Amino acid sequence: MTAKAALNAYSRGLVQDLARSGIRVNVLAPGPVITPGADALRDTLTGGTGTAAEAFTEVIPMGRLGHATDVAEMAALLASDRGRWMTSANYFVDDGYCGV
Repeated sequence: MTAKAALNAYSRGLVQDLARSGIRVNVLAPGPVITPGADALRDTLTGGTGTAAEAFTEVIPMGRLGHATDVAEMAALLASDRGRWMTSANYFVDDGYCGV
């Protein structure tokens, strides 16, 4: 949590420094995402039984894990002209997880 707070504070400073140059700064904070490496966490999260996906979905309010494409879509929006008025914000792409 401390690292996320530091990143948010740093990004707010960058906004002030870079806005006049037309550079937008946002923070994209993804939640648990299904990847091949996620099951490597299985032993830590489940005591060696089940899958990482099962462990994560128990603590995510809406009960769904994301996919890399979910995060990529938000990144694409922020980088595109459609996101031209989006700056100085922290976007949680996490199905309600928010680092619970």
